[in-house]
Amino acid sequence: MNTPTIDPRRVGSEATTPRILVVDDDDGIRTVVRWQLNDSGFDVVEADDGAAALQMLARETPLLVVLDLSLPAVGGLDVLRAVRSGRAGVPRELPVIVLSGRSGETDRIVGLDLGADDYLVKPFSPGELAARVRSLLRRAGPSTPTDVVAAGPLRIEFACREVTLHGERVDLTAKEFDLIAFFATHPRQVFTRHQLMEAVWRSAEWLGEATVTEHVHRLRAKLEKDSSTPLIRTVRGVGYQFDVLSDRSK
Repeated sequence: MNTPTIDPRRVGSEATTPRILVVDDDDGIRTVVRWQLNDSGFDVVEADDGAAALQMLARETPLLVVLDLSLPAVGGLDVLRAVRSGRAGVPRELPVIVLSGRSGETDRIVGLDLGADDYLVKPFSPGELAARVRSLLRRAGPSTPTDVVAAGPLRIEFACREVTLHGERVDLTAKEFDLIAFFATHPRQVFTRHQLMEAVWRSAEWLGEATVTEHVHRLRAKLEKDSSTPLIRTVRGVGYQFDVLSDRSK
């Protein structure tokens, strides 16, 4: 496990340098990423396996994690699950960029379903990674979201990332929660699949629209199975709309 590397240009600065945790078992990749992020003004801490990453998460309180999936002992997906479940001692919404040597769509969907905010396939451009880090941190800036949104029998609690329907907890993946939370905080607005990819997945460059369609399908299966009225409406030729009806609780 390496000790934190601090950009010498920032020593003595009153401003707090944003800290990034880079997790990869390849020393060469960690070195290149560290140089690039240091040059972009970030403080970088490193871990070479999943177990070390879990130990460092709570201790170093990073603002973002760059996470390789193929790690010894504790895998990258296990680390991601720990973050999104609240077991890692950091905020569940901590931004995570996944690195993977696998370019298949299935691997991407698994990572996204577990809550990854972005996905880069090796080999990647260090400059592009730094740009995505900056973009994610801008999007994850301070906000004050509504604590609870209720639509008839549907209740969404943001603090604990929990959804209940008729008082019973609904088991959602991280991205399914993010999607229904976005819909619920923008009632009656119509969004294209491209807009949803930008808002929920933070990117539209490397996702196909089928990813959005599949997640909407899963949400409908879980949230509309006992209702004849759709919660998420398809607006033909445009996209989707979260439909809040006053009589849903009847």
